[in-house]
Formats: sequence, structure tokens, C-alpha cells
Amino acid sequence: MQHKIVEHLAKPMRARIFFEIHTVGEITTKQLLEKFTDIPQPTLYRHVKALLDAEIIKVVGEKQIRGAVEKTYSVNADLGLDIERIVLENDGAGYFQLFSQFMLGVMGEFKAYSEAKDIDIVQDSSAFTTAPIYATTEEIHEALEKIGELIMSLVQNEPTPERKLRSLCLILTPPRK
Repeated sequence: MQHKIVEHLAKPMRARIFFEIHTVGEITTKQLLEKFTDIPQPTLYRHVKALLDAEIIKVVGEKQIRGAVEKTYSVNADLGLDIERIVLENDGAGYFQLFSQFMLGVMGEFKAYSEAKDIDIVQDSSAFTTAPIYATTEEIHEALEKIGELIMSLVQNEPTPERKLRSLCLILTPPRK
């Protein structure tokens, strides 16, 4: 299952849809369309179907509305089991595979961006950097908590013409031995 999760959530629109479903708990495509006014209806339906086919989300309810069936979706409860197992069992090979798929998703976003004709790296605020740090485990946990709070405030932003969809990727490498 973890291969499907990383592969699908590396796609920004699917990640947005998934995290909205995860945040709300249960939601219909109509509610998703109301939330994501910048995503065309056919595109949203295609991404919901892909998440459903991959068993990342599931149908938890159906309601007949004027000849059509409105489905309610939620996150598949078994979603994180493989990731949790990899972490708890210190499965190095599985962990590296998760990381590799994550990086491929990020590289795909950068590739698509760099191939576009109208890029403006400075104006688009695209960047990446590395900052070597020395820190205790406690200091790392405290920093990650603060970073998480900052990121969550941005995740909750509604889309507007001024707000462009971006992916903020955070990688903390294991300590060097």
C-alpha cells in the first residue's frame, strides 16, 4: 500500500484532495468542488477516482439525489499501516523506497516547472537549500513542532488568485555516523 500512497500524494492536486478529506473526515465531491474552486470538475473527479481505485480513500455513504448517486468519501483507515510498520520495524529497505518515491514526486514537479515556457524562478519563489545543523533529538523535535505549526497555518489557506499552489517539502536526514 505504501507505494500507492507516495505515488499518488506526490501529485499536488491529489495531495490537496487527500488532505482535505483527511482533515474533514467525510466529504462529497460536491463539497470538494466548493472547497477547490480552482480545480475543474472533470479534473477533480479524475483525481478522486484515482485515489479511490488505489484504495487510499473509500466510499462511506451513498445518497440518491435526483437520479444521481452522491457518494461520501473518507480516508481508508488502513492507509498508514505499511508506513507505520516500516518505521516501527526499522525496515531500512522499505524506508529508502518511501524516500525514493517521495523524491521522484518532487523531481517530477521540478521537471514539469522547468520545462514550462513562462517560468520566473525568483517571482515564483521556487527554491531549495540545505542547512547543516548540530542538534540534540530534543532540539530537533522542538524545531519540527514549530515548523509543523507554521506549515499548518499555510495548509489551511483558501485558494485565491494571489495564492499559488506549492508543495513545501521538508527532509531531515538521519544523523551522520
